[in-house]
Amino acid sequence: MRIPHSSDSRDRHGYALMITLCFLTVTLLTLSSLMWWASSNGRVTQQNELFTTSEAAAEAGTENVVATIDRDWTYGQTLQAASVYAAMIPTETNWPKQFQFSDGSGNANQTGVTIGTQYYTNQLGSSFANLSGYVQNCTITSMATPQNTLYPVSATVQQVVNATIIPLFQFAIFYNMNMDVSPGQPMNIGGNVFCNATIWMWPYAAMVFSNDVEAVGNVTNQMEPYDQQSSSGYTAPVYTETGQPVSGVDSLTLPIGTNNNPSAVEGIINIPPGTNGAPNSWAYSTNGQMYLFNESDLIISNSAYGLVGAKGGTNITIWYQDPNNATPWIQISNDFYALKTGGNTNVVNQLSGIDSPTNVAWSSFTFVTNVSYYDYRESDTVQAVQVSVTNLSIWLNNSNANGGMQYNRTSYNDKGRGISSIFVYNNVPLTTSQLPAVRLVNGTQLPSTTDPGGSGRTTSGLTVVTPQPLYVKGNYNVQTATSAALASAGTANTTFTYPAALMGDAITVLSSSWNDANYTASTSVNSRPAASTTVNAAALEGIVQSTNVSGQNYYSGGIENFLRLEENWSSSTILTYNGSIVVMFPSIYATSFWQVPGNYYNPPTRHWGFDVNFNTPSKLPPLTPEFHKIIRYTWKDT
Repeated sequence: MRIPHSSDSRDRHGYALMITLCFLTVTLLTLSSLMWWASSNGRVTQQNELFTTSEAAAEAGTENVVATIDRDWTYGQTLQAASVYAAMIPTETNWPKQFQFSDGSGNANQTGVTIGTQYYTNQLGSSFANLSGYVQNCTITSMATPQNTLYPVSATVQQVVNATIIPLFQFAIFYNMNMDVSPGQPMNIGGNVFCNATIWMWPYAAMVFSNDVEAVGNVTNQMEPYDQQSSSGYTAPVYTETGQPVSGVDSLTLPIGTNNNPSAVEGIINIPPGTNGAPNSWAYSTNGQMYLFNESDLIISNSAYGLVGAKGGTNITIWYQDPNNATPWIQISNDFYALKTGGNTNVVNQLSGIDSPTNVAWSSFTFVTNVSYYDYRESDTVQAVQVSVTNLSIWLNNSNANGGMQYNRTSYNDKGRGISSIFVYNNVPLTTSQLPAVRLVNGTQLPSTTDPGGSGRTTSGLTVVTPQPLYVKGNYNVQTATSAALASAGTANTTFTYPAALMGDAITVLSSSWNDANYTASTSVNSRPAASTTVNAAALEGIVQSTNVSGQNYYSGGIENFLRLEENWSSSTILTYNGSIVVMFPSIYATSFWQVPGNYYNPPTRHWGFDVNFNTPSKLPPLTPEFHKIIRYTWKDT
């Protein structure tokens, strides 16, 4: 009998144990791997979350500086030193995590800030396509490292913003308020159009926009709600660039201090309040230069009395202004004299060579006087300070003791140029029947002066500023000293012009046919025939806005009536205008509403266009206002 062995049973039990151990090992390895993966993934998740949080903190560090740069540039018109901004880091009160901030180069409690050199470019970015400006690159870098965390994951954010200056007169049309457009004649707009409010668009004839049309509000194809004209005859406007028009863009403002509303912006053409005006020292600060009064080369004023007929305007006073001189204001001596001779009064012109006249009956200036005429829109008698541009040019080039040449010489520690801007203030009181104003005459050719002191410096062109209504009589700026007479009259060619701007409460064009003496309150519009006229100058003014008064609608007149008229123009008379149309504020002096043609005027044939000279910095008018805008350029994390 054979006894059976139990080895097979033992082998089977051994295999089972080994298999169990293998499964257990695999399971433990799997669990370990899962636990390691979970732990590792948790760490990565935590680190990612910390990086995202640190990145947000670093961005806050850059935004803190960007906001301050934006404030300084927009309202202060200048940037502080880079070190001032570098000392700024976020305040972390109530933050769930605290961070150590540095400038990305190892300097704690600092933000990296570099400010580049200003340069001129026609590449301002898509927000301002077709515009040029002066740019300063500001690079802001912030590194944030979380404190009291297991994983000190840092993040660095770098932003580049451009502190940009955009000259206002680069726009074919710029409105700081609602812009109304309802021309009854074809109109081609060849430059950029921008509105800080709403554009109401209802053309009665073909209207073509060749560049960008943008509004902070909406660009509507609707009639201005307060337009009293018929709504029939609408012609859809044409936009030659794709993607136009554009609504809802960022605003462009010219603030007075921190105030952007249109009524406050009127201050740029007015006498500054209190001690903000020249010759007080604040006037020559960066903020003080927001006021054109503080920037102008000549300040012309009159007394409130001794008006027309007061011996040729003996109440005129003129100052020369140069903040670089020890005495920034110099009162200019009269250059026009009436001399007593044997009981008679003879008029003698100082420019004829009499430097020290005797027996003076009265004295004044050859290029400024007082005049009076009637305004049919305002139904007022205008008491105007009148500037003869031809006589101004003669005075500027005269080297006699009382001539103006001395103010263009290098012996003066001047602005690097001669006289090219004047500010005129009329002290005549505004009443229900009397309108203080300024008028320019004999402006076919604007001044051009060459420094006789050896610098070879030539100053050409003229900007005229007044807080009151401004009138221009006859052709203005249609030839240069070297061009043929009336070289650009009636054309869109501005080759033969000088840089020029007109800025006032309202701007009215009077043709060369205008007659002060014969045009009285009772002279009908048909008895005031106009002659074709050309004006080449940027024009900044106020308007009477569209509104409703006591149930009656009143239209602003729109872009098409931006230049006010007082005569019987017709299809055979042409008003040629080349410049930049800018409306910044409501009119304060000339406040009568626009009326449909046939009342105080009949419309001309309008040949209007943007002056492409203004795309070149050296050809911009003197005292061109400038927008200060921070434009974001790049953002990146590192």
